[in-house]
Amino acid sequence: MSQKKKNTSTNANNQNVDLSKPWIQKKTGFVLITGLSVVLMIFIAAQMIIQNPQEWPKALLWGFLFGASIWVVFFGFNWFHSLFRSKQKQDDNK
Repeated sequence: MSQKKKNTSTNANNQNVDLSKPWIQKKTGFVLITGLSVVLMIFIAAQMIIQNPQEWPKALLWGFLFGASIWVVFFGFNWFHSLFRSKQKQDDNK
């Protein structure tokens, strides 16, 4: 009998959560994405330099492209979601 009470109380709590609101603040998100893209740049460039040290300019270019791809995906998803978000919700989130 106590199992049923626990299950219904957790279901009621889950229904009140609004998933359309951001999970983290915008500034924190930018810091995380910047850190991730820099780490990816360094990782890709280092791996390519280890494999072929003579082509380090090409390795730096590929590292930059992979790091920049994170930002392309981020801004692409923001643009895509802005197409379907109502104008009132956009003003509320600012």
